[in-house]
Amino acid sequence: MKEQNDHRNTGTERLSERRSGNSTICTKEPETRQVELISNNVRQCNLQDGVSSFCCDCNSNVCVQCEKIHGSHQTIKVCEGSRLVKTNMSKNVKQLRNMILYANVVMKDMDSYLDKLDVHLAEITSEVMERALMLPEGCQNISDALINDIKAEHDIETDRVRNKISEFEQFVASAKSLFISCENMTNSTDDAFVTAKGSGLIKSVKGLIAELPEPLKDRCLYVLTPVPKVTDDQTLTAEQIAGEFSKVSVPWRIEVKRTGSFKPDSLNARFVTTMCPANDEDVWVVWQWGPQIHLVDKNGNVKKTISVGVKVDDICTHGDTLVVSSHEAKCIKILDNNHEVIKTISMDLVPRGVMFNDSNELVTCCVQNLHHKKGDTSTVMVTNVEREEQTELPCREHLVQPWRVAVNVNDDICVSDRNKGQVLIFDHEGTLKTSYSGPDNDTRHALAPHAIVCDKYGQILIVDYTNHTVHVLDPLGRFRGFLIMDTELEKRAIFMGTSSPFAITVDSVGDVWVGNKFGYLTVLKYCV
Repeated sequence: MKEQNDHRNTGTERLSERRSGNSTICTKEPETRQVELISNNVRQCNLQDGVSSFCCDCNSNVCVQCEKIHGSHQTIKVCEGSRLVKTNMSKNVKQLRNMILYANVVMKDMDSYLDKLDVHLAEITSEVMERALMLPEGCQNISDALINDIKAEHDIETDRVRNKISEFEQFVASAKSLFISCENMTNSTDDAFVTAKGSGLIKSVKGLIAELPEPLKDRCLYVLTPVPKVTDDQTLTAEQIAGEFSKVSVPWRIEVKRTGSFKPDSLNARFVTTMCPANDEDVWVVWQWGPQIHLVDKNGNVKKTISVGVKVDDICTHGDTLVVSSHEAKCIKILDNNHEVIKTISMDLVPRGVMFNDSNELVTCCVQNLHHKKGDTSTVMVTNVEREEQTELPCREHLVQPWRVAVNVNDDICVSDRNKGQVLIFDHEGTLKTSYSGPDNDTRHALAPHAIVCDKYGQILIVDYTNHTVHVLDPLGRFRGFLIMDTELEKRAIFMGTSSPFAITVDSVGDVWVGNKFGYLTVLKYCV
């Protein structure tokens, strides 16, 4: 697979890079290729002789007179080509549906922000008018001018947000139109029509997804300086009484409510090292590398404890299957629905983060040593669990010490690399699509990515241990904001309300669980 991918990247495609803030976006650019055509009749073929087959290499129908051109290509029956196109289209339709869901959430979030801006405007205007009563006679114009300035800044900010909402509305309208076209194509019984038009429709879907509007990266807080405290012999000026207005820009906040924070009484261990979702809103949790794995509910009760006999690095679930990676034993353990080990897969390298992709294959971050040494190599392996077949993705050159892995709604592989200080996003074949090293707004410390997970909206959530926060990226890997508890909203910090977060997961209903180095679990629910 590596050789095929390397050939594909050096043959018909080349990679180019462009910068977007602290993200590096890699794109594939097709090289110009000349094709020998037998005659002008072939060049202008309109399938008048009827469709004889479907070319998998060209994604097009083939008529009798064009068969010579496709002689070295892989061709199949038209009905088989139709099934292939419909299968590929169903994957793209799923991605499109997820993009619509994400866009609607972002628009609701911006609408909520506009409502808060109006409330802040009313509050700060009321404060200015109250202070106007304290001004010396003849100084009322100071308050009037201040209110006009505040309203002017408010209008600028609301226009900025409404323009962005309009961008997302246009995207959703286009996505819904394409979605209907894809649904009609999928339900069509005309195989020749599906093979003739399906590939173009799939290309349109991919193009639209790539044009997902970039989210707003910052929002504003309205600030009015307080009236200074004075002693008996001091007199304040009119300007000091009226105050100064400023519009402070802060990174975008994605509001969450804390619905629970606990550490089970039966456990004395510190450091939540990994978590993954179970059924019925419960979560599997590992403290201090195991070997015990605990099933915990939202009330902080430990409902079940199992032991896998080795230290646990990471865990994930797939249906009723629980998968465990062990850095100590250099293996992957597969547990059935009775939580008995039914298979152990040995690894040449040290396995770390694990997650399943859309093809039901296990994606694993692998390192040479638990603690990085000069000259070490790291990689990402894809394992067919049933056949125990392992394939290495061609991504070694981009990795230093990968830690955790997630798979997003586009079937992209998202890897957190602690030593590199980046999150790298690869397509399912291992080609680097983009990387993220932190937002444009500087944080106190450099990004230290630990755990990573994708939520039901396609957003990528990254635990930043040293900055005590969680970064949120959009489905394309661009910064969207920080998780902020509603009690922290009026502060300028990015602190999310729990110190030293280390592990993260999303449960079966979409609530976010964060585990920290003190052994506590915090459950967060999105406000929008």
